[in-house]
Amino acid sequence: MAAMLLVAWLVSGCGTGYPTETQEVRYSDAQISYQLTTEMSDAILSHAREVFPELTFDLNYDASRDDAWGDCSEVPGNANPTHVVWNSNRNVTIEPRQPTVELVTPIMQAFIDDGWEVSGGDLGRGMGFYRFSKDGFGIGFWTADEGWIEEGYVARLYFGTGSPCLEAPDDLADFDPDNPDAYFGPGSAPTVGPFTPPPTLPPVWQQSP
Repeated sequence: MAAMLLVAWLVSGCGTGYPTETQEVRYSDAQISYQLTTEMSDAILSHAREVFPELTFDLNYDASRDDAWGDCSEVPGNANPTHVVWNSNRNVTIEPRQPTVELVTPIMQAFIDDGWEVSGGDLGRGMGFYRFSKDGFGIGFWTADEGWIEEGYVARLYFGTGSPCLEAPDDLADFDPDNPDAYFGPGSAPTVGPFTPPPTLPPVWQQSP
């Protein structure tokens, strides 16, 4: 349930009017946004392990479930959406068992220092939800509070990165999250013009300690 709600929050915005960009630009934006969301979620996990070396962060990962696009079209649900967001979610079990609420700020501090802004938060019913944003991208956390752990639940930390709503490439149905290189890899790119990343995230966060 937490993962589903996390996805629902990260799928934000509403696309209208289609298309306004060429297939090459739409493909390029999709490629860059996919890379930024997946790399950001992996960077958060890597940094979490550095900040809390005494804890075990056991990742439960399934590419087809966790790294995929979501339909943000004005009228969603079509086989070929006009607009999509990229979502990259991570489901982590923490050992030793403890509340995960207090972990978020220390993990995110390096990213906050790099320009990510706290855009919302809520704590209740044993779970906490925290939001961060930058350049149209969003990060969401679901956490377990002390009461949740005392009731015997597993100490889980859900987090994910979502891209802005983008015009979808024509052939997005060919994307396989279990084999992204088949869609984005060498030889698969359009031959017209070089890729130009959209003005989204600067690369600084990739070097965050």
